[in-house]
Amino acid sequence: MDRPLTYVGSQVYEWVDSAAAQFAMTALAKLTSAMFGTSTTVNGLAAAPTSPATMAINIGPGEIYQLAQLEATVAGTLPADTTHQIMKQGVQLNTVTTATFTPPGTSGQSINYLIEAQYQDQDVSIDPTTGNSPVVIQFYNAANPATPWSGPNNSGSSSNTFRKGVVALQVKAGTPATTGSQATPAPDSGWVGVWVVTVAFGQSTVVAGNISQYVAAPILPTALLPSVISGNLTFGTDNGSANVVQATFPIPITSLTDNMELWVKVKANNSGATTFTPNLGVIAAAPVVGAAHAALQGGELVASGRALFVYRADITSWVLAECTGGAQQVAQATASSQAVQFGQVSGVAGQVRNLVLNQTAAAATATVTADEIIVETALGGLRYCLANFNKSVNLATTGAGGMDTGSAPVSGFVGLYAIYGTAGTALLAVNATSSALPTIYGGANMPAGYTASALIAVVPTNASSQIVACVVQDRDVTIGSVTALSTATPQSSFTSLSLPIPPNAKNVSLNTNTTSTSAGAIAVWQIATTSNALGGVVSQIPTATGYAASNSIIRLMVSVAKTVYYIATVSAGTPAFQLNITGYTF
Repeated sequence: MDRPLTYVGSQVYEWVDSAAAQFAMTALAKLTSAMFGTSTTVNGLAAAPTSPATMAINIGPGEIYQLAQLEATVAGTLPADTTHQIMKQGVQLNTVTTATFTPPGTSGQSINYLIEAQYQDQDVSIDPTTGNSPVVIQFYNAANPATPWSGPNNSGSSSNTFRKGVVALQVKAGTPATTGSQATPAPDSGWVGVWVVTVAFGQSTVVAGNISQYVAAPILPTALLPSVISGNLTFGTDNGSANVVQATFPIPITSLTDNMELWVKVKANNSGATTFTPNLGVIAAAPVVGAAHAALQGGELVASGRALFVYRADITSWVLAECTGGAQQVAQATASSQAVQFGQVSGVAGQVRNLVLNQTAAAATATVTADEIIVETALGGLRYCLANFNKSVNLATTGAGGMDTGSAPVSGFVGLYAIYGTAGTALLAVNATSSALPTIYGGANMPAGYTASALIAVVPTNASSQIVACVVQDRDVTIGSVTALSTATPQSSFTSLSLPIPPNAKNVSLNTNTTSTSAGAIAVWQIATTSNALGGVVSQIPTATGYAASNSIIRLMVSVAKTVYYIATVSAGTPAFQLNITGYTF
């Protein structure tokens, strides 16, 4: 800060006082620019209706800080200086009443008036002790120092005594338009918009509801220290829509810097990839990524949540550090104490713990219970663990708790899916007769509100499209004995046999019965997974005349859907061969 120097015995020069005032103004300007930068800032200047209400409004005391020429014109004995610009402070100590706002002349229309502000130098002639204006000041009379001149050269003319920094206000009218579609005019060059007054046809008074802050008004919400403490200068309001965040801030953001942090009150939930701009029309929208630097997927932003955006200049993106109430994106965990991504959660789709379906008699309804069931949105997708599962299905209905579509098959099979989503948990039955069902439901008829699923049972139906008597434990299914083969024709080489089991079956439990007309004949069964005897089981059983010899084969692997291969012979007599199914796994 510059200071004038004086000396004992020196004459007093005309510029001593005015230069000191200019030095102080410049110092204050530099302090202001250090705090506010060089963008125009307004403090105060609150807008309110007059009392009683009229068609004008009051603008309260306040200040404007704006870049201006050091001296636009000669200031007393100081020369003009238009080369240098500093942040000048315009002060309004009193409340000012605006001009009258005229309503539009057409019914159904409204008009927006913009109140704009500007810093201005104002030269005035006033005696600050008496308030008299204008002022004729005394000048030195070299011919007779005891008798000063009145005014310059004894002209009697008044002189300006102060150069004031003031807040200049003016009203700019928009264009009348249908109410709701009227536009606010843009501020004039060198001016900043501060308030908008909306007036409708026939209106006779302006009330508080007609006054709103101009969207780009650079008005400090509070004094500087409270703003620093509360963080309100970096807290904005979202005016956009889902997946498009468009925020406004108390002091408009005009440029971005690396690591800039902004808080926003979010307007709408996001459903996928999202963009953000802190000043629409000034700052281009940029992608929003999560903490793992991947695009948002949906649910990370929630309406009325408070979101923290951090700008990364190197990736030209905003990083969503957090949003209250929203899902948090994290990188893949690589150590035991780190948060995991949903896709890293352990478990296998369809994995169950203590699943039971105990169907004591044929019926269209059945109940499945389990301690836990793992369901997924897709293979490798989002994974959920359903605890204490207890749900019923009715094959006579469709939708959640019934068939996915159509009717249950006649003498076929149905697969039961555990399904989960925002609608809760349920069972969904699907025809499983002709082809193997996928682990995750792949049809087009998933009920609304369900997104994750897993196949947890495949059970037979009877001629009445009912679930037959059976027991399901985890992935084992036990049924009443069903004949798969009854023949008197021996087979001495491996012959394929289609079984009455679902295409999803991986293993089958079966037993054999053989009779022969020759007492003591040896019955030989060979049953295999493949035609080249892989997984084969050999059984040699002596028979008594007219009596069957039986043997059980447990859980033979099924590699070709619904098919095993067998050899059946007897050493003597006329045989009768029978093979029965008692269960399967899927």
